[in-house]
Amino acid sequence: MLSRTLGALRSLQVNMVSRSTIECVGRRFSSFVASKPSGWKDADELATQDLARKVSSSDRRSMSQAITLMESTLLRDRYKAERLLQILHGEKKNEGKKEKILVRIGISGPPGVGKSSLIEEIGCRYIERNHRVGVLAIDPSSHRTGGSILGDKTRMQRLSVMDEAYIRPSPSRGHLGGVARGTYGAVKVLESSNFDVVLVETVGVGQSEIEVESFVDFFLLLLPPGGGDELQG
Repeated sequence: MLSRTLGALRSLQVNMVSRSTIECVGRRFSSFVASKPSGWKDADELATQDLARKVSSSDRRSMSQAITLMESTLLRDRYKAERLLQILHGEKKNEGKKEKILVRIGISGPPGVGKSSLIEEIGCRYIERNHRVGVLAIDPSSHRTGGSILGDKTRMQRLSVMDEAYIRPSPSRGHLGGVARGTYGAVKVLESSNFDVVLVETVGVGQSEIEVESFVDFFLLLLPPGGGDELQG
């Protein structure tokens, strides 16, 4: 199965028309607000521009800070996250260079089926081919405490120590669909940080958590052998 999967990924060609559609659809899931919050000052704008500059230079601490902004529900943070994405997008357009092909891969499936193991193998194979790989691993959150184990990174021991890889576990915080509120924004942050392959691992899902399919180029569903009948398959 792994060889067939990797073969399909190698032959994946991103259609730029469909990518434009992906961006429009993905924008719905970012849940940002456009209105400027009260008390927003020039210093805040300068700080956001500085953060964008550091993200573009692949500074890992700044990348983590930016993704935290994408996940925040505070109105001030949501506005700052939107401004950050606007600045990053503007910098990309102003570079005037030929746009690099970026690949987004969503991987979903029930708990324990091997999503993290497959992501590690795919990520290592891409790095061997001189790519930079970003991984967003979404974990379910407790409805009682709001906490998450965030243990997916511990299953990727080889990939997590590679300089060309960045792994970010994130809590779903009750957001339905298999991903978190800020996952789309986090994907854009990774791409702005020169990660040309982004792998998104959803929470362990049932049959309706397929939101990630709306903003990736390749959606892979893993299923354990012998589960269900021909109708469910």
